[in-house]
Amino acid sequence: MNYKDPLSDGKSRIELIGSMGNDLSIVNDARASFEKVSVELNEKDIKLINYLLKHQHTSPFRGVVFKFKVKAPLYICRQWWKHVIASNHNDEQLGWNEKSFRYVAIDDSNEFYIPKTFRKQAKSNKQATIGSIEESTNKSAISIYEEQCKASYEAYSKLLDLGVGREQARGVLIPSVYTSWVWTVSLQALLHFIGLRRGAGAQSEIGAYADAIVELIKPIVPVAMEAWSSLE
Repeated sequence: MNYKDPLSDGKSRIELIGSMGNDLSIVNDARASFEKVSVELNEKDIKLINYLLKHQHTSPFRGVVFKFKVKAPLYICRQWWKHVIASNHNDEQLGWNEKSFRYVAIDDSNEFYIPKTFRKQAKSNKQATIGSIEESTNKSAISIYEEQCKASYEAYSKLLDLGVGREQARGVLIPSVYTSWVWTVSLQALLHFIGLRRGAGAQSEIGAYADAIVELIKPIVPVAMEAWSSLE
């Protein structure tokens, strides 16, 4: 299966729509300066991949490229976008093409992400959350959250009905609205993304997408992922 529903709400999605290269590509790129080529992966090649990762010689991992179609809440998309901006100087991130609410209108009031469980604000980390709030309080939180999503969509729809252009009407949509994009990325940048977004202090929602990515790419670069996981 080439797709996952990371947030388990029937609306989130990440799909692997294409790839180039594999474990053997990493090995052959690493040995290019010696003009040596492996036809089949052997034990020596596996050791090389482990060595490259252990010593952070990861430029050969740029030759493996993945293309994903992602559907996620807008606020998760904006966290994700930071990786594209940060990596543009070395072309690790190869492409980002996002749905535009200037061209496409939201036509479904269910196109919002609503958490099933709300977490508590962490006291030691201003940007993080921990644990879960009480069950009775959680029900109230969901009700408030759903109400705001509904109000946002209703205001948006009314503006469109009045003839307001999509590029301005979108301003009333809250950050939990779903958006989508196509992301083309090298394995080098992808491992950096996964490491950060599954790390301590990362938001669990984007971490769920990182977990899904690991499962999607494992069949293509199993040796590299096993070597990388051993260093986490």
